[in-house]
Amino acid sequence: MRSNMLIHFAYADFEEQRLNVDKARSIYNRLLDVNEANLKDPTLAYIQAMRFERRTEGIKAARALFKRAREDTRTNHQVYVAAALMEYYCSKDNNIAFNIFNLGLKKFGQNLDYILAYIDYMTHLNEDHNARVLFERILSPNNSITKQSQPAIWHEFLRFESQVGDLPSIKKVEKRRLALHVELNELEGRETLLLVDRYKFLNLLPCSNDELKLLGYKDVSNINLSSTSTSLLTNGSVVNGTALLEQAAKDRRAILPRPDIKHLMPFRPTRNPLPGSHSTSGGVFPLPDTALYLVKVLPPSRNFEGPFVIIDELMERVARLNIPDNFDPVRVSVQGELIRDLDSSNANNSQQSRKMGLADSDDEEQQPQLNAGDRSTMDIYRQRQQKRVKLTKNISTDQITAPVVT
Repeated sequence: MRSNMLIHFAYADFEEQRLNVDKARSIYNRLLDVNEANLKDPTLAYIQAMRFERRTEGIKAARALFKRAREDTRTNHQVYVAAALMEYYCSKDNNIAFNIFNLGLKKFGQNLDYILAYIDYMTHLNEDHNARVLFERILSPNNSITKQSQPAIWHEFLRFESQVGDLPSIKKVEKRRLALHVELNELEGRETLLLVDRYKFLNLLPCSNDELKLLGYKDVSNINLSSTSTSLLTNGSVVNGTALLEQAAKDRRAILPRPDIKHLMPFRPTRNPLPGSHSTSGGVFPLPDTALYLVKVLPPSRNFEGPFVIIDELMERVARLNIPDNFDPVRVSVQGELIRDLDSSNANNSQQSRKMGLADSDDEEQQPQLNAGDRSTMDIYRQRQQKRVKLTKNISTDQITAPVVT
């Protein structure tokens, strides 16, 4: 936490808002101290401290801190850009900003990001001659910048000439730019792609996406040509070299083979998983496809209003049941008389079914004939009818044999 710049910046702003300028300055000094914070790259800390000094003490105090930053070997090119733009916007002195950029160019002459920042500053000053001098100075053979980094600068040169130059100047720059690409052997017979950069503006292109693919314009961006080295735009702003490297890494990752995810189990998260649903992190255990289809066709649970089974009580009753190990034959009796012996009847039925085989049940001729005893034993309705007939016969005989009283 001692080397966390965000906490130091927020704390310094808090003290500055309370008008504790000395305490805020001590926070920045402690952050810039090598022995205290031990920052590997204090460039951002110097820039924020310079802005603080300009707000509280003025532009001269910021210049003194910039001098201290130049002497620090850990700083990068961003501190020169910040100091030059501060002079341009605050003191309104173009000469001081111009001198700062030239001073940084001696130290960071091979840094593409710094060169592009310097070019962007010069092209916005409305000084065409000085801007052309800067381009020629950077692209001269005596300069130490590598040829692999020059396509981005040539693109800025072409964009500048398209804005303020005439047609011969534009064609002259295009010819020199084409010679560089031929020397680098990057176009491979696709020189027509360079015309796209001449006529495009910001993210507006003279061809459709399909036409650009046919021309191979996407391949040009992959080899980091001038068409996209500094013109990869996000909402109209130019992306720096670090973003270009990240974009190239993303393009390479997109080509890598990826696993087949068609057979993976779909993720179906639920807010409140039910008890016993095998809840896992992020969702519940997914159901099989057949069970899932059944759950989908069933009506929703909110439509069922009861009766509900008390699961705990049901499980307790089932647990208290005394289930015997051996089972006796089950006999059904009505009014003390044996009506059916389930075991014997099941055995008889099974034997009869085996005798019948696959015969039609509706064919009366092939049905087994039951005797009267078996039929009466198995038909309780007929037994009751026979009892009723016997009872009526006995009553009638009693009435006939009864003596007549005179």
